[in-house]
Amino acid sequence: MAQFKYQNFLRESNVPAFDRDWQPGQIVANGGIYRCKTCGDETAVGKGGALPANHHRHDLLGAVVWQMIVFAQQRP
Repeated sequence: MAQFKYQNFLRESNVPAFDRDWQPGQIVANGGIYRCKTCGDETAVGKGGALPANHHRHDLLGAVVWQMIVFAQQRP
């Protein structure tokens, strides 16, 4: 589970981007922290970067499916 120390740096949001599923190797639209919905492993990816293609496997649990859990806000 992602952790933080300073609550003033994070804000709760209900934007639909948090509900999208991502496959290994896909290019992400938003930089942030992504969590595997199957096993809970997490990784950070920059905006326009690719999710790990072969980060981990769990044949018995099911496919690797990533979900954004923290959006990295960039200033214009």
